[in-house]
Amino acid sequence: MRSRSTVDAFAVAALGLLALASMAGGTNASFTATTVNPNNLFATATLSLSNDKAADGSLVSLSNMVPGDTASRTVIITNTGNVGFTYSGSAAPLSSTLLWTDLTNGLQVTVKRGVNVLYTGALKNLAIPASPTIAPAATDTLTFVFSLPATADNSFQGLTQTFTITYTATQLAGTAR
Repeated sequence: MRSRSTVDAFAVAALGLLALASMAGGTNASFTATTVNPNNLFATATLSLSNDKAADGSLVSLSNMVPGDTASRTVIITNTGNVGFTYSGSAAPLSSTLLWTDLTNGLQVTVKRGVNVLYTGALKNLAIPASPTIAPAATDTLTFVFSLPATADNSFQGLTQTFTITYTATQLAGTAR
């Protein structure tokens, strides 16, 4: 005959096996829910500018200048991108002649935005300061007055100076959106 504790142990084991069997083959239910953020998009801006005198020699192409001559030209800068910017400008020579290197008697330039003078001095040192904000599709007009000083002497005869003016745009600071 078996003792009562052995029977109780078998009963507990049998109940445990029944519980496991019912969980394996039985129904188990729980609630779930989901939500999504579909089709998110992150795109960067396009920073782009152009000018209406971008072809070789279209801003200024002069010959037979004599001391005291001046030439006034305009250029229109256009924001062709989709973000506002400011821009600045500088000049660089293709090669250097006395017209470039002589800061007093060589080529001089005055740059204006409307009536505001932005730069005046030797072309070699041209530094157009940052513009106001130029919005997408907006324009800005600069006037250049190039001159050969009346003090240029015989050492300037027969010289040719080729140079490039470069405009560099800088995006506006990023903002919280």
